[in-house]
Amino acid sequence: MKKLITIIKREYLTRVRTKGFIIGTILMPVFILGISIVPALVTVITSEEQKTIAVIDFTQKAYEGLQRELDQTNDAGQRIYLLKRLIVKPENLEPVKQELIKEVDQEKFFGILIIPPDVFETNRVEYYAKNVSNFRQNQQIQDAVSRVIREIRIRQAGLDQELVESITREVNLTTFKIGPGGEKKEERGQTFIVAYILVFFLYMAMILYGNFVLRAVIEDKSSRVVELLVSSIDPFKLMAGKIFGVGAVGLTQFIIWALAAALIMVYSGALLGLFGVDPTGKNLPILELDMTILVYFVVFFVLGYILYATLYAAIGAMVNSEQEAQQLISPLILLLVIPMIMIAYIIGNPHTPTSIAFSMIPFFSPMIMFTRIVVDVPPTIEILVSIGILIASILLLIYLSAKIFRVGILMYGKRPTLPEVMRWIRQS
Repeated sequence: MKKLITIIKREYLTRVRTKGFIIGTILMPVFILGISIVPALVTVITSEEQKTIAVIDFTQKAYEGLQRELDQTNDAGQRIYLLKRLIVKPENLEPVKQELIKEVDQEKFFGILIIPPDVFETNRVEYYAKNVSNFRQNQQIQDAVSRVIREIRIRQAGLDQELVESITREVNLTTFKIGPGGEKKEERGQTFIVAYILVFFLYMAMILYGNFVLRAVIEDKSSRVVELLVSSIDPFKLMAGKIFGVGAVGLTQFIIWALAAALIMVYSGALLGLFGVDPTGKNLPILELDMTILVYFVVFFVLGYILYATLYAAIGAMVNSEQEAQQLISPLILLLVIPMIMIAYIIGNPHTPTSIAFSMIPFFSPMIMFTRIVVDVPPTIEILVSIGILIASILLLIYLSAKIFRVGILMYGKRPTLPEVMRWIRQS
């Protein structure tokens, strides 16, 4: 047992003292802070320069309404949209438009808005600008034109404007997520974001730390250090020491990140207050993270890591270089990609037979079952069965990988074929 602990300690300390570990551990909380606070600041803090837009209104009825509707202001209190009305005869539209396009290119105008005389039938207007990739700005202009044209139609039909608006006003849908015990909490899409972010972390962790185990085995094998170690320690313990030592590095990093995330979520209101933003604003998209989710995250991180690290270690024992290992890693990457592809389906259908079945497959369950828990906690028995299957699979894979490890660490030369690996397992 002392030798196992010594190997775990060596693998752990060797990695946590590196600059890469320290820098990576610091950068992740900064990233979490950014995705938690920056979206809220962007929606509240706006600073836009004034934009002069040439308006050609062939209806002779929409311009005044547009002046009223496009009344957004910047931080300095100035109107963002400065509209300049141009009177143009229909037969002169094309040459005038070409001249205006040149002026837009020379930045004399920001854009050109053309409202044709048949807009009430076609619902089409034209907008020209050097940059039409600002979807928020495009939506503002489109909404303003739509409101103005709708008002004109209502007046032309002889209907009461206020009555029509009252009858046709939109309904605001407030969504609440019901948790265990009937607890309800307002939900505005945070679950979708949290599920994707945390599952992506699981995906990256399994690849990153699995590769660490792979490299550790290949390095020891190449340096022939492993031959000395095998003479004094059982190969099973040696492999387990590497898996758990590197796993402890990952767990340390994720615990630090989880604590940082929890602190950021708790004090996000105060952080926004430092920027002069009202932390009680109802429309601020601040992510909230249940501590129970973090606990499940650690559980599935540990189990998922051990499962894949065992497979990475077995591959490392079979090959002589990282180049050879890349061909054998591809199937493992595929096993990780499949649940990533299915996340969108799982989020929308967490309790279907397909979702339940995939959450029981050990190679997929760390991400699939965790996603189901984030979206809508499944029955406890399903979680326990999934964890039980995962643990049983880990024990079986460790047993099989130890057999491969026992023979593979002493094998050099040509990479073994699948039949040869099977023979190692039977004979070791």
